[in-house]
Amino acid sequence: MTGSSFGSRWFVGVATAACLAFGGASAAQAQEGSWYIGANMPLMFIDDSDATSTTTVGPIPQFLPQPVSIDATVTTEHDTGFKFGATLGYHIDSSIRIEGELFLARADIAQITNTNIIVPGVTLGEFEVPLHPNGKGEQFGAMLNIWYDIETGSDWTPYVGAGLGLIRIDQSDLYYDQGQLAREVLDRLPVPPALANQLEVPELSDTDTAFAYQFGAGIGYALSETATLQIGYRLQALNGLEFTGTNQIASVRAETDLRMHFLEIGIRQLF
Repeated sequence: MTGSSFGSRWFVGVATAACLAFGGASAAQAQEGSWYIGANMPLMFIDDSDATSTTTVGPIPQFLPQPVSIDATVTTEHDTGFKFGATLGYHIDSSIRIEGELFLARADIAQITNTNIIVPGVTLGEFEVPLHPNGKGEQFGAMLNIWYDIETGSDWTPYVGAGLGLIRIDQSDLYYDQGQLAREVLDRLPVPPALANQLEVPELSDTDTAFAYQFGAGIGYALSETATLQIGYRLQALNGLEFTGTNQIASVRAETDLRMHFLEIGIRQLF
């Protein structure tokens, strides 16, 4: 089954189950001062991300009297992922609600490619180094959102909003040869071949936490006086991620941003 067909069947199945469970009754009464809980299950699409990477090797006695700096652009491609979020919200009035959200998101890493490879003072020529990763990246996030419900006088209620928060990226289940770039660059430099063969580049750190923001819009449908089914889209951005690693002969540093798109279905229940 392809990812797109699975996503379509999942989306329709959840919506159908929710409608059968709650039935299409009168509009949910979102009154001032009322609380709600909710859950959402989006599909996640992550834009290809470009990281700025710097690997510094040396000095190494008898092999490399001066350190060599290797700069590269590291492009990461992700497969379609998923997210599960839980919310607790409060209706400030009939149109404005504020909510806290906790979520877990996950996506497999499809490819990592090094391009724009530069060693200062050395002409390398154009080439790229693919790393063929295996594994996934996970996100653990907490957001504070504010939504504006556009009253229509019917069971249908469009909404728009935004949020701020923190997201922790965890790549401990991602595996690839992190020393491949340095070895291929050193093969092109006038250094002893034994250096590239024995080089141990440190692994990058697995986790980092950064500031995130999001914008979203969608439409809710009242399933009963207290329950609302919602379908929406969110654009989420994560800035300033940094991963580092060091050992006795080398150090690595990579900085990147992430931008994600979510197509979600969810439900809210007043209490």
